[in-house]
Amino acid sequence: MLLPEERLTWAKSLIASASLHQEELLRTPISHQFIERATPVVWLGEAVPGSWVTMATNPSPKEFINQSNQLLLGKQARFHIREKEVSLEEYAKDDVQLESAIEFYQSYFKTGKAYRNWFGKPEGAKLEGFLNGLGGSFYGAPHFKNVIHSDIFPFATKTHMGRIKEKLRLLRSDFAKEFLREKLDFLKPSMVILLGKEHCSLMETLEPGIEFGEHKTIDRYPSALFQLGFHSRLGIPLIGLHFKPSEQFLGLGGGQDKNGQSHGKYGTKAALNEIGSEIALNLKSYTSG
Repeated sequence: MLLPEERLTWAKSLIASASLHQEELLRTPISHQFIERATPVVWLGEAVPGSWVTMATNPSPKEFINQSNQLLLGKQARFHIREKEVSLEEYAKDDVQLESAIEFYQSYFKTGKAYRNWFGKPEGAKLEGFLNGLGGSFYGAPHFKNVIHSDIFPFATKTHMGRIKEKLRLLRSDFAKEFLREKLDFLKPSMVILLGKEHCSLMETLEPGIEFGEHKTIDRYPSALFQLGFHSRLGIPLIGLHFKPSEQFLGLGGGQDKNGQSHGKYGTKAALNEIGSEIALNLKSYTSG
């Protein structure tokens, strides 16, 4: 599942750039947050131009370590793991290892190893359930748009990013912004779906010509706020979710919406399908208008 030669070279350059930055971060006070021998994650899924891209903060540590904090190795590995003696600087120069990383990216949703507590399973709930309602899928389902995932900060951290005091500095750094622009140029998406309201404001600072419209909601699920926007340079629509389909209670709290409906119901497959479908209708009016 490797890429055509030109895109393969471009992809390896992106991974190398991220790896060298990770090496720099290992010489800063947050070095303890990085998982030993882990490598950057530039994208997840089959990187076909014209796909949709979902975007969150950074990869979960559970992509690299198990509940006992041991590295996922061998058949359990979801991503390329460096050998003990290989530095990130050496990794960035090794075509064989970089191509191995790309194979892990490309096959992520095809191998049955995807982190389903976040992404959901085929025809299930979570983020996949929302995407199915919108018209897409991570898993290559018939009649659905291909969806890949990426993160603003391409490095897994041991602590949830929301609890790291340097979070905003890391996400708004010159590296993070430039890397995100280059990554979007490489992925060539036909739409970007931002998972969390904080990413909408961050995206608007990325470069001129990125704007979001008014806050919208869905009648039956009024806590599911979202915004529609447009990326002028790429010529693509943007969807900014102010909730995270994989994190109902973290994103919305454990209470009720203004209709008296529990936020827990928002996490059901039926509700996520419906929310996705309603946003798709809004998007159709937005892009045709």
